Amino acid sequence: MKRFNLISTAVLLLSILGAAWVTAQTNFAVGSIIKGFEMPQRDKEGNLQTKIFGREATVMSQNRIRVRALTIDIYSGGNVSTKLTSDESDYWRAEGRLTTSSGVKVVQPSFVLTAKNMDWDLQNSNGSFKDQVKLVITQKNEVLPK
Repeated sequence: MKRFNLISTAVLLLSILGAAWVTAQTNFAVGSIIKGFEMPQRDKEGNLQTKIFGREATVMSQNRIRVRALTIDIYSGGNVSTKLTSDESDYWRAEGRLTTSSGVKVVQPSFVLTAKNMDWDLQNSNGSFKDQVKLVITQKNEVLPK
């Protein structure tokens, strides 16, 4: 049963990320550049759920936003529980997808997941990590059965 904790955590992480991106649907002109942004997301009670940071976001088309130095902090109980980082990623608005071929890293207390490519369907909370995928389990009792 504990094997599914890793998968459940990844799905939760990316479903929260999807909710955060859906709120970022503001229209900007193609070619617009947004520098040094931070987007906090809170639940109905005002508790911090996520913060999305980026060094720079460029509107490539009405459907595609390229984000450089993306960091997503996911909170649990007021503390960062999971962190996702990518040097460069693309958010596809119409499809509700987040992709990268520049590398992605997901850090959580029980594991660190890295991959060169990620294609994630934010609305359905599923997708894939490909090429040079590495999973380092840091707390095996949280991920693997005894």
